[in-house]
Amino acid sequence: MRLSTKSRYGTRAILEIAKSYGKTPIKRKEIVSGQNIPDSYLENILITLKAAGYISTIRGANGGYQLTRDPRMITIMDIANALEGHMTPVPCLDTGKCDLSEECSTQSIWLEMYQAIEKVLSSYTLQDILEREPAENVLDFTI
Repeated sequence: MRLSTKSRYGTRAILEIAKSYGKTPIKRKEIVSGQNIPDSYLENILITLKAAGYISTIRGANGGYQLTRDPRMITIMDIANALEGHMTPVPCLDTGKCDLSEECSTQSIWLEMYQAIEKVLSSYTLQDILEREPAENVLDFTI
């Protein structure tokens, strides 16, 4: 299973927005340059994240994008689900219906795989990822 470019770019974009949480909104061109995401592709991602309720827009000269809630409250799973839809590896896990479910010996494996992915992605918030990033512009005067 592989995450799409939309999810990878979307996660990087919302992380860039999360860096300015509680400060001024961030402009789209700052996200483009900060994360090296094509502007036309980013626009669609931001529309999806806004529709999912994770970001909002502020109009005007001092406007831009901002998180709608604290970065500690948004998980990577939230972002992936918003951008990918529900991420189950096989359709029968979504619907619970399968003609072969009585004799299917693989359904439990797919369920276990999905639960492992969900556990990992749900265990990291935007804040967790931000805290992993190296500090910017930190001067070290150690001799």
